[in-house]
Amino acid sequence: MNQGRLEYRLGEIEKLRSAKKLAKLHFACQGRGEHCLYNRTFFTMKTRNPRIWIHLMFLALQARSESALSSRDSSVSSLKNCWDILKCENKTFLTLVTSAFPCTKDQDALLNELRHSGFFDVFEATSGSGMTQWGCFLCNHPERAVGFLQDSQPVIEGQLKEKKGRWRLFRRWRTRYFTLSGAHLSYKGSKDDKDMIPIEVNQIRSVKVSRGARNIPKAFEIFTGDQSLILKPKGGKNAEEWVQCLSIVVAHSQSREIPAKSNSLPARGISLRTAV
Repeated sequence: MNQGRLEYRLGEIEKLRSAKKLAKLHFACQGRGEHCLYNRTFFTMKTRNPRIWIHLMFLALQARSESALSSRDSSVSSLKNCWDILKCENKTFLTLVTSAFPCTKDQDALLNELRHSGFFDVFEATSGSGMTQWGCFLCNHPERAVGFLQDSQPVIEGQLKEKKGRWRLFRRWRTRYFTLSGAHLSYKGSKDDKDMIPIEVNQIRSVKVSRGARNIPKAFEIFTGDQSLILKPKGGKNAEEWVQCLSIVVAHSQSREIPAKSNSLPARGISLRTAV
């Protein structure tokens, strides 16, 4: 993991349950453009590696400081409180932050968490003015915003194989023609059919990806309030593009549902913001 790969803003680490070694991370978009996907909220993911994240956050604080950090520093104190509450390992906070830089295996573990959470589907790194920052897709590509925001214009379309309902393991794949716009994911028997069956984007709660060799998406599952739908492109092509487009459209839909006041982080847990 090179230095550029670490240029993202880390929001809040939140203790979930004392019995589980999990933490919740909130990432902010550093672009904050007109059509930002995360103007009112944050990209959130759970991690099973809070030790590595806390260590990297401390190292980022130290790198920006002109002198050695003090334990009385408010940011350091917040990190120590996170560590003490989570009780991830039987070691002190001082032992953690004075240990060697996370090894390649640890760095790969964080990258895999980010990849499987869909972080790289909606965020990209950009360089300019001597610094690197992470922005959401629509902040980095404002010219694409119209295509994603207009309900009448397809973002992506094509044939996908689908399975749905109970006992999907024993069902055959059915080929449908899917069209994704800013507000609808719809499908029909073939491209020339007129009868469309819509799935409202605001009903999609999450998109789960099944990856093959080299972490390339080969299929994906859409979860709504009352059902799930497994989809995969014919021949395995364009799965990555479908997943990215779906993730962006769903993130935009969810951002519109959140009132402006929810720009604040949850009250529970311990907050610490730092650019790593």
